[in-house]
Amino acid sequence: MKRLLVLSLFALTAAAHAEWTPIMQDAEFGENHYIDLASISDVDGMKQVTTMSDYPRDKKEACQGDSCAYLTSSRISVRHIQCETIRQRQIKFTDFDGRMGNGNVTQTASGGPKKRYFRWYTPQPKSFFEALINKVCAT
Repeated sequence: MKRLLVLSLFALTAAAHAEWTPIMQDAEFGENHYIDLASISDVDGMKQVTTMSDYPRDKKEACQGDSCAYLTSSRISVRHIQCETIRQRQIKFTDFDGRMGNGNVTQTASGGPKKRYFRWYTPQPKSFFEALINKVCAT
């Protein structure tokens, strides 16, 4: 319970203090993706960054393979990026029932690479993850 509370407070603090810079709108799902440029840091030879995804109001959970659209309204994530190998992974996230990281926390998670959410991924062309890696690795 303490862990959930700490992660929730982290996410609320991040949402309150972040300056969200738009990266792209996903044409397939209609999601808007943002990055907090001030959060980019070097961690163990990787870049770490905080992102936010804002989902369309009418989106329901729909998964195909490892690609999902979520029941939540928005998600704030902390991600690791390896610029040399051009891949990224989510290391923790907090979902909200409101837009732009506002409202009640509906889910939070952090974990290792055995969970689908936390594996390393090489991005698909023209995806949010490709745009994210390009932006972060250019800084």
